Amino acid sequence: MLSSSDIVAPDKRTPGVVAIDPAIYPMLDKLYARRIERLKAQALLQGENGEYFRFLTHLVQAQQDNLAQAPLEQADVEAIHNLLKQGIPDTTQLEHSLGNIQCWQAAYATLATQLAPMLPQKVAQALGTLSADKTELVKAATHLLQADYAQVDAGVAVVLWAALSTCWAQAVARKQGEGITQPLAHATHCPCCHAPPVASLVMGGAREGLRYLQCSLCEVRWHRVRAVCVACDASGQMDHWTLDDAKSAIQIETCGDCKSYIKTLRLDYNPELEAVADDLGSLLLDSAMETEGFMRVGINPFSFPA
Repeated sequence: MLSSSDIVAPDKRTPGVVAIDPAIYPMLDKLYARRIERLKAQALLQGENGEYFRFLTHLVQAQQDNLAQAPLEQADVEAIHNLLKQGIPDTTQLEHSLGNIQCWQAAYATLATQLAPMLPQKVAQALGTLSADKTELVKAATHLLQADYAQVDAGVAVVLWAALSTCWAQAVARKQGEGITQPLAHATHCPCCHAPPVASLVMGGAREGLRYLQCSLCEVRWHRVRAVCVACDASGQMDHWTLDDAKSAIQIETCGDCKSYIKTLRLDYNPELEAVADDLGSLLLDSAMETEGFMRVGINPFSFPA
């Protein structure tokens, strides 16, 4: 039986048969509830420096409200699915497709309106200006989906990504296996939506010891064999680092071959961890690895790289 903290439905196994789910699709209401809990915990831990985590609890609550009040229509699901089936389209194709998908634009407008009172005036104004200009809004979303993060104001990017994520996650979850467009076994980016991972998760419960990567956009988890670099598939120079001891629930996995690293959350050690919130709360590990010359695989959607 899976722990109550799991955010995905348990797989049905035949006794004695080891089955590995290639992909696990999110139960968004539970995922958002868990994320809010962990963001609140991080805010308390940070004390006076926890203001950003407190803001993020409001952001994720707004995502959860949007999920409940404005779930995707089937036409939106099909439109997003058709876009994802294109693989990685060029800029013109992506802008055209995004311009014709209304759900994420509406979600962004809702989030921007709800969150503006909690933000500095300059950021709130930037959110509103973008909401009123569809052409620029589509361009900004295109930059984010093409990993041109520096082209979008960081404060705007967090809210815009949240709007995209809420819609993409619903569409992928509704389509499930139909959304997979590339082989899973060696996928560094999400096999459903092509976005980078947030972190590597070592599972507990019925999936004890299995490693999955969690998508930063559509929230899907996909299986990757452990002790192999998720960026280059090498296995000869893999190391694990912590700031505490070897049993720390938050670790860094590095590859000496390609000089990449990924955050690893050991849910088998602490099932309460949540990928986005607890990755953000452990950025000191990232700083240490970057000082050593390693480059991160993936992003945290609440802390975009400059």
